[in-house]
Amino acid sequence: GWRFLSIGRSLERALTMAAALENFADPEAPEGALDLGVEVGDSSMTHRSRYAVATNRKTVIDLLVFDAQNPRSILYHLAEIRDQAAQLSEAVGKGPMSDFSRAVLQTHAELAVLTPETLDTAALQKVGEAIAKLSDVLSAEYLS
Repeated sequence: GWRFLSIGRSLERALTMAAALENFADPEAPEGALDLGVEVGDSSMTHRSRYAVATNRKTVIDLLVFDAQNPRSILYHLAEIRDQAAQLSEAVGKGPMSDFSRAVLQTHAELAVLTPETLDTAALQKVGEAIAKLSDVLSAEYLS
């Protein structure tokens, strides 16, 4: 039960961050939207200490999507889900890799190879869709 709770929490946080950044990091977003995105990501102090510049799209995306050490970033939560999925597979005797583990690994890898410059609004939307599909795969494999 604890693993499902942990996976669900990380799915929700990653999906929420993807949706927020889809709006706040959009080039058409109003002035100050990036600052609001960092604030929603509870990463204002981290941004100020890491980047000697004002918020810009590259630094915000880097911090809230790609920083595997930031517990608010999407990649961090996908890594958490990946680790929990691996332990869940072992616990229920599903063998070396379940369908859910495979889907999480694929989503994690597809995001990890992107860069802030290539992650535009449409790509953020696709990331959100991929994260949402993970919930469906989890339900189909373990809860049906």
